[in-house]
Amino acid sequence: MKFKFMTRSARVIVKVYLALVLIMGLVSFNTAQAGNLNDVKKSGVLRHLGIPYANFVTRDHDGLDVALMKAFAKDLGVKYQFVESTWQTIIADLSGKKVKPVGNDIQIIGKSLIKGDIISTGFTVLPWRKKIVDFSAMTFPSAIWLIARRDTKLTPISPTGVISRDIDNVKKILNGFSVLGLKDSCLDPNSYGIKKTGAKILYFPADHDLSGMIPSIIAEVADASLIDVPVALVALAKWPGKIKVIGPLSEPQSMACAFSKNSSKLKQAFDIFFEKFKANGEYRKLVETYYPSLFTYYPNFL
Repeated sequence: MKFKFMTRSARVIVKVYLALVLIMGLVSFNTAQAGNLNDVKKSGVLRHLGIPYANFVTRDHDGLDVALMKAFAKDLGVKYQFVESTWQTIIADLSGKKVKPVGNDIQIIGKSLIKGDIISTGFTVLPWRKKIVDFSAMTFPSAIWLIARRDTKLTPISPTGVISRDIDNVKKILNGFSVLGLKDSCLDPNSYGIKKTGAKILYFPADHDLSGMIPSIIAEVADASLIDVPVALVALAKWPGKIKVIGPLSEPQSMACAFSKNSSKLKQAFDIFFEKFKANGEYRKLVETYYPSLFTYYPNFL
């Protein structure tokens, strides 16, 4: 473009304006296109967003969800790439939008650079998360349990066979005890009415590795902690005799892979792949490898 007819200052202004337009166009393209099936195939890479968490994603970037995503990438005929994220940023890393949970709703508080195509990291399906991402079919069963240090005066409840009664019975004995949770996650005590029980609520630091929650109660930082089933299974095997399950604090929950709202075709491709992966027994082998005790608690899963 020629600017000879303009003054020097006018030419500078026009050049700056065109540069801004180009930048905004690139950002808009990134937000609109990231994660679509065609884009994944065109780039030749599936970007897996994950967080080191239990046996879903280990610190060595191994684990159940890593193996699952590698198999999905192979099925798509593309390369696999792991992109480490955090609980605070993972939804923004997928959707390009920073959100704040408000009960079962969300508030969009900003924009972010999209870094991945799919979340697979032991990600619990929650009402507020469904407002910003789309979930696949269930990949893992879960629920929230209360785990306590072995020497606390909290006593495991006697199961009644009715989950709602069991939850009420756990809440009845929490008065005066300290309970550890994680804000704005599936382990948020506010989501399960813990505040009304008279328990003292403590929050685990959001920027810390969640594998430290069980060691925190063993170290007497708190009497008990909200823990989801997969982490509890790992913890019971890792710290035998040091912790105990008091009982449930939630109805059954599901974990699944999450996709951008713009990625319906990628989600559909995963659901088709996952059905085949379960049908041929490959997924069961992975679950037995990383969570060998799961079928003791969930015999009908898969």
